[in-house]
Amino acid sequence: MAVPISTVNPKRDVVTLSMLALGGPFLHTSRLETVLIGVLFVAVGVYGTVDSLAAVVTRYVRL
Repeated sequence: MAVPISTVNPKRDVVTLSMLALGGPFLHTSRLETVLIGVLFVAVGVYGTVDSLAAVVTRYVRL
């Protein structure tokens, strides 16, 4: 029987996905300051995604 693999922190995953979703509109503007805010949102979202995936893989490998 397969064991469900959950992420370490579901609330953090929601924040990570929110950061990725919020970054898009900021990247589609012509102001440099706003684009930089969008880049920061995307960077935080990518970091959180990689961290969550690494936690899942680590947990899976330990099983």
